Amino acid sequence: MYSIKATTLLTGLTAETLRAWERRYACISPVRSDNNRRHYSQQDLDKLTLLAQLTSNGHTISKIANLNGDALRDLQQQVQVLDKDAQHPLLEQIISAVMDYRIDRCELLLKRALVASEPLEYARDILLPALKKIGELWHEEKLSIAQEHMFTCCVNRIVLSMVNNLQNSSVNSPAILFATPSDEPHECGILLSCLLAASLQYRCYFLGASLPGKDIVEAAYHLQPDIIIIGLVKTPPEPTTIEQLRIIATAEETVASSIWIGGSGATYCHEHSMLPSPRCELITDITHFYNKAQQWMLLDQTRYRGG
Repeated sequence: MYSIKATTLLTGLTAETLRAWERRYACISPVRSDNNRRHYSQQDLDKLTLLAQLTSNGHTISKIANLNGDALRDLQQQVQVLDKDAQHPLLEQIISAVMDYRIDRCELLLKRALVASEPLEYARDILLPALKKIGELWHEEKLSIAQEHMFTCCVNRIVLSMVNNLQNSSVNSPAILFATPSDEPHECGILLSCLLAASLQYRCYFLGASLPGKDIVEAAYHLQPDIIIIGLVKTPPEPTTIEQLRIIATAEETVASSIWIGGSGATYCHEHSMLPSPRCELITDITHFYNKAQQWMLLDQTRYRGG
């Protein structure tokens, strides 16, 4: 449960706005302590965060206050789709460079975009669309596997270099471990999430793709991450992948860590009630991850200061 002070810090809303929204629109119903203080659940916090973001983008609170979390996330995704229609000016140049085997120019363009962009914008509006487009061109046989691999390696090299430069190495800063289980070879989602976590000053442990659950558990035992990020892209995931996720989620060695899973495969599992443990929290997209990680960091800093 979150106090009103923590909730205002994590959502950016004022205490007056929280009380007004509760009183006028009944959008949330915080519980009251014995001394009549408001306390907000994680579900309340998630909804208030979405409401704050949507109202800042022009939505009227009276029209969206009583929507549930799924409906609010759909609205947010519609805004993001509209934003994506305005393609980043460097994206076409990046794709052309890959098509021409100009990996040197591709790397230059990616670095130029990195300097000119905030981390979330860089990951969401440049890298993800570029990776998706390169994948589509490969499936259409308009790109070779060599070109696809060159681009992926270029992205990995730039991102991991930035992670090393950005992350907080202090043992007092919270840590996140990133991996995908066996038979899940796609690591782009966890890689970009690692970049965003580093920009938020987390310590980051990037293990990569397709690891047995027991190895992820062993790494968690030694590294003691506050959060474990698991990427699932295959839709539906392989049975082996689900079994390895179960091993991770039920292990005693990971009980002190929050487990967040993301990707299209994770959404599939959530929709079909296939998640092996209630400990697995669904991350709907990279913006959701960034906002949730930012909230977690702010809350950790508040606890550290004794606030």
